Amino acid sequence: MKNIILILLFLVISIFAFAQTNADLVGQWYNAKNNIVVTLSDDRGMVSGKVTWMRFPNDENGNPKTDLLNPDKSLRNRESVGMIIMSSFAHIAGNVWDNGELYVPEKGKTYTGMITLKDKNSLNLRGYIGLSFIVGYSSTWTRYLDEDLVSNPITKKRNTLIQLTEDLNKIIKKIENENLLIQLREDLNKIMKKIEELKKAE
Repeated sequence: MKNIILILLFLVISIFAFAQTNADLVGQWYNAKNNIVVTLSDDRGMVSGKVTWMRFPNDENGNPKTDLLNPDKSLRNRESVGMIIMSSFAHIAGNVWDNGELYVPEKGKTYTGMITLKDKNSLNLRGYIGLSFIVGYSSTWTRYLDEDLVSNPITKKRNTLIQLTEDLNKIIKKIENENLLIQLREDLNKIMKKIEELKKAE
């Protein structure tokens, strides 16, 4: 009976410690370039990650960016914002989560992932090729500590205006290189419609 009680006590302590460890990792994280936010969450004891914000979420035509490099053609039309890129990261020991699945959209590749929490506000994310421990991807992320980028409407509107400015700059570069007045008119009309929509929403 004494041994059973000790085992149960150990299990309770282990589960509590595990929950605390996952709680230290979950939250919003900037990638290395600070242009994407991935939200890490506890998914039935594992850690998963979803793209919840992008500084430039639209392509040069004003359409939402999609997963164009995915080797699975049926997934190439899924939007980048909202895409799950990390799953099944399990706490191994200390500040390490391993054996996860990491998808890197800019490469269109999937790796075996490992997270090392360097301190409470920075982590190192690595992607290994199979079980060979050859590093195919490595990046340092920092925790996003300010206002919630995902739900704050003012921040959303500001980021949309930034995207529109970027679109205008691309159009100007087109004019410098080629005589595309017809395309220019169409592109400008699209952007002006978006600006008008933003004004009406204020």
